[in-house]
Amino acid sequence: MPFPLEPHSEETIEKHFRNRGFLWTEEYLLSAIANARSKYDVYWAAIGLRKVGTDRAIPVLCTLLTYPMQDVKCVAILTIGHIGRENSTPILAEALLSPAYREKGYAMWAIADAADERAVPAVPAVLAHLKKNRSKIRRGKDSSGVLVDAVSYLAKHRHLSADAQKFLDEIPTYWHMLGEGERKELSKRVPDLVEQIESAQGDGTKR
Repeated sequence: MPFPLEPHSEETIEKHFRNRGFLWTEEYLLSAIANARSKYDVYWAAIGLRKVGTDRAIPVLCTLLTYPMQDVKCVAILTIGHIGRENSTPILAEALLSPAYREKGYAMWAIADAADERAVPAVPAVLAHLKKNRSKIRRGKDSSGVLVDAVSYLAKHRHLSADAQKFLDEIPTYWHMLGEGERKELSKRVPDLVEQIESAQGDGTKR
């Protein structure tokens, strides 16, 4: 299950709303968002919906993707992925490409963990985002933190998309430019791909 609600978060939510007749119900948390006294009401309610939220909560969570508080935008998209799972794929893909949603690392994280296993329409959205930011990514300057999740996701679905395979085939050309942390994380998550990349680097060829 993507992005489960951790016990310590449950305790924090209960404490945050303890003086307002808190109930673990979708109705309560949606009301807390609609009638928020502070941005933290919205933040904790958005997280709490991972425990009791249904598809009814998703339109409300979508409105939070442009909320003024950055942390709210981040947790809202993860909660959308948690509740909607594969059905949330179009929302997650749209967020990744939308100029209005700037937390691209969270959008990609949600896609990697929750998107439709058929990779439609997520693969085209992921590839479009990578293409738009190609220069920064290849120079190891992409501050959005998208690359590891994106490569892991595309590797998982490369059998469905020639374009995904083409992107993966190009990684050896700029592998040495990536940060050490990115390379190590990819080694853990897609060891077969990294083995191929390092082999290509070692013999001076490109796949």
